[in-house]
This record gives sequence, C-alpha cells and structure tokens, in this order.
Amino acid sequence: MARWVGLGGGILLILAFVAQGLAFFESNSQTSDEAVHLAAGYSYLTRSDFRLNPEHPPLIKELCALSVLLAYRIPFQPDERFWRVADQWRIGRDFLYGSPQPWEKILTAGRLPNLLLGAALVGLIGWWSRRLWGDWAAVTAMALAAFEPNLIANSCLVTTDLGAALFTFLTLYLLWEYTASPSWALLIGSGLSMGMALASKYSTVILVAIVAGVIGCHILFCEGSFSFPPRGASKPKGSSAAPGAGARTLRAIAPYLLLCAIAALVILAVYRFQGFSTWWEGWSRVLAHQEEGHHSFFLGEYSTQGWWSYFLVAFLMKTPVGTLVLITASLIFFRAGRPLNRRDLVFLLLPVAMLFLAASKGRINIGLRHVLPVYPLLLVLASRMATLKWRRIGAKVAAVGIPVVLTAASSLRVAPHQLAYFNELVGGPDRGLMYLSDSNIDWGQDLVGVKRYMDREDLPMIYLAYFGNPPPAALGIRFQYAPGFGHLEPPSMDALPPGAPREILAISVTRLQGLLPGNRDLYAWLWGRAPVGKIGYSIYLYDITSDASAHMNLAKAYLRAGPQELAVVELRKVFALDPANAEAERLLAALGSSR
Repeated sequence: MARWVGLGGGILLILAFVAQGLAFFESNSQTSDEAVHLAAGYSYLTRSDFRLNPEHPPLIKELCALSVLLAYRIPFQPDERFWRVADQWRIGRDFLYGSPQPWEKILTAGRLPNLLLGAALVGLIGWWSRRLWGDWAAVTAMALAAFEPNLIANSCLVTTDLGAALFTFLTLYLLWEYTASPSWALLIGSGLSMGMALASKYSTVILVAIVAGVIGCHILFCEGSFSFPPRGASKPKGSSAAPGAGARTLRAIAPYLLLCAIAALVILAVYRFQGFSTWWEGWSRVLAHQEEGHHSFFLGEYSTQGWWSYFLVAFLMKTPVGTLVLITASLIFFRAGRPLNRRDLVFLLLPVAMLFLAASKGRINIGLRHVLPVYPLLLVLASRMATLKWRRIGAKVAAVGIPVVLTAASSLRVAPHQLAYFNELVGGPDRGLMYLSDSNIDWGQDLVGVKRYMDREDLPMIYLAYFGNPPPAALGIRFQYAPGFGHLEPPSMDALPPGAPREILAISVTRLQGLLPGNRDLYAWLWGRAPVGKIGYSIYLYDITSDASAHMNLAKAYLRAGPQELAVVELRKVFALDPANAEAERLLAALGSSR
C-alpha cells in the first residue's frame, strides 16, 4: 500500500512542481543574466566558439539553448562589432529581443530544460529518501522539494545554479550506492555526474574536495572501503583479516583518481575537445572576481568583501519554516525512528558543512542560489522524520504533515514570485528588502508585471528606475527614465507630459536600497514614504502626482546621475506646482534654463 501511495504521490508532486514552474514562466520576465546565458549557449552550439560568457561553463547554457535551436532554428548572426569584442550583454539582448520569434517564446523554450532538470531533481530526492528511509520518507522529501521556493525559482531560469545542484546531488547519491555495492556502472556514473557538475558552474570545483572528504570519512569513521569493484566472486567473510584504515585509504586513491579523470574527460567533451584553456580562462575570471569582491547588501550593511555568515543567515531567512522545523527535528531526534548513522552523516551532512564553509570564505554575496546544492541533501535528511514511531497515527501525521503543509502554504502564498521568497520569521517577502538584495529578491524579473499594471490602471507612461538590462520598450512600456542600473542603451529623453492625471514612479528594490556604487542615497527621500503598490516583490510603486517635493528630489537625482536634460523637465514641473520655489529657480539658472 505504502509503495503505491508513494508512487502516486510522487508523480502528483512532480506535476505540481512543473505546474508552479509554468506559472513562474508566465509571470516573470527575463532576469539579468538569462539573455547572456541563452545567447552564449546558442553560440557554442552553432559556432563551437566559447568566447561569450566564459565565466560560466557551457553545459547548462547549451542544454537551454538546444531547446531554442530545435524549436525555432534562429540564425545566429550577431553584430560583428559586438562579436569581435565578445560583448555578451548586447549580443544577448539582440538575440532575445531582435530575433524573428517573440522574446516570450524564445525565453520559455530556453527555460524548459532547467524545469525538467528540476523535476528530475525532485524525483531523485524522493528516490534517495526511499532508499534510506522508505516510502513515506520519499513522499515527505518530494513534498518539501516540490514546494521549495528556491528550487522552483532556480529551475525556471536560464542560469547554471539548478544544474550544479542536480549533478552535485547525483554524484553523492551514486557514490553512496557505490560504497554499498561497488560496480563499474556506478563508479563511471559518479565520474560522469561529477564532470557534468564541473561543466555546469565553477563553484562546483568544491565537489572535488567534497568527494575526497566523503570517501576519506567513509573509510576512517564508517570502517567502509572505497576500491575498484571486485573481480569475480568475492572472498568469503572471515577468510582473511580486514585491511586497516591505512590500507583502505591507499586502495581508495586509484578509483578516486579515475573519478577525476572521467570528470576531466566530460569537461573536454563539453568544450568540443578544444583543450582546457577556455575552462581555465573562465576559472581565472571567477578567482579574479572573488579577489575583487562584489557590491553586496546584507542586513542593512554594504560591502564588497562579503560576510562569513551571509549564506547561513540567507538560508535561514529564505527557507520555509516547516522545512527548517523538520531538518532541525531530524538532527535533534537523531536516535528516534531509523536513527542517523555515521554513513548517513558523512554523505548528507559533511557536504552541506563543506559547501557552507567554502561559501563563507567567498566575497561574492549576491544570492542564496550559490549554495543551492545544500537543499537536496537537507531535504533527504528532513524526510527521516517520517520514520519516527508514534502511539497514534494522528500524532505522526501532525508531526510530519503539519510542517509539510506549512511549507507548501508558505511557498504558494508568494507564487509565482518564488525568487523573492522570505519566510514568516522575518516578515515574508514584503520585508525582504531590509535584509538581502540582488538575486535573493530583485533580479529584474518583474518588468512584465509593470506592463500589466500599466494596462490595468490605464497608465500610458510612468517613471521607471529599473535594475536590469532588458529593454522596457520591448515589453511595450513607455517610461521616463529615472536613474537605474544595467541599461544597455543611453537613457531616452522621453518625458512624462506635464499635467498627467497620474504620475507613478516604479523603482526596483536594488535601486531603492542604494546597493550599487555611486549615489547610494539617490532615492533616500523615498524611504519614509509608503508605496501605493508593489509589482511582485521587486518593484515598488510611488504616486508622485502633483508632488512638488518629489519632483524636486527627482530633479536632484538627474543632476547627480544624469541626464541633466530631464532635470530641467522636473524643475519646470516644480515651478508649475510651486511658483515661489527659490531652490528650483536657482538650479534652473545654474543649468542655463528659464522657467
């Protein structure tokens, strides 16, 4: 009975995961990096040239681009000026928005492969849980995974994080199976999966150390072995003394090196056997980026050097409370039900500890997605709670079912905006801008929501301070540029006409936070104002209709960040509302303009 319930429940949960992904597609526009990844992958497939976006390995980008290639056969004909200098941002923009097919269709086709990989990950999480703890654990793990907002969001984007999580998890699962029942298929499969992880994202280089650590701890603390599969029939037990830890460690070196060699061959194959130079160039860029650091926002502070606690705190804020409860309970009650043994700890928790430790040393603190591989491992761990024995079935259902339902309800409450998810302990996504930035909450994903808002409110034009590089005009958005970040074209001089019935300023959270370098307090005057609405959770709306103070502050923003021509427009609006405004008159005189 449990087996059939597990099978049926697993299928339904995978379908629920896919359904949430399709809803995400419909409501979320291109995020910052997607056009670049898609165009880069397309160039790899059509030209076997890896000059674009070398800071990310090719595998996932090629899978996403392959879907577009098979569906639409779009000619790849980038502007030669951009191609010569590998201007990936403009090539990506032109590929997505300048192709014969509508950008929405291209983006959806590019996103589908990652959604399928995400569905496969949900199934694999359930399978490993079943192998460890049984059918009910499998259903529990898959339920947590199917409604995990971070897995959903990253499965719906043309980015590399989901692939890195899937292949890291698959590598560890295959090694776990291998240590119990060695076979050449499992050993080679582990190496192939490890190679696919390394060919997906550079942060998975830590997997080389994780695999070594897992094998070493398995030998030293679990009294297991890791050697080549035995030839023929194995020796009867007790026929000879078991080898010591030192001998077992030596025997593990050769198969470990074979794993690394197979992984290296996968990398070579992904790069069309053009050598390791391109992979190494990308790795060098990542190291340089780590050394330089990245502008980041964390709990109200700004830094380019990062914080050691960033990823752990982000995990606690962006993981549903029900999931956190089950993970914690599984650790506290480690002897209850089917107890955690050393082998479980080595394969499930050691990698998590190493991933968090490695991340804590990094200076690129721009998204929880960089430690996405911890989720599958911890969800398997949490599912062990389904094995606890209770006197009453109702108590068991409550102890496991309530946290699972809380996770699902919390995630569905913010759908289809899972990218900006924060749990209730920190006030939900409405409070997310107080704690984190960038891909944790605002990756430019809500531009399509801006267009829908304008249509619904009958707004022909708005002010827009946007963080992202898609051209708003491609979505049919008419706007007066307000200083933002990421735009690939010079600011338009289009201005909202004087006397417009409603003047709405839409501003991205990242710009509102003042994260980006220069003019950090450019929009500080908005901090004390209540927004009239939000698009998703990443774009805030302010009504500045007939507000002389707001127009004066906008004019000052243009004077500091440009373009000054729009400062003149705003100062004249100030005069129309407040003819005696001496400051506006002084600024106009300084600009050589009259009232």
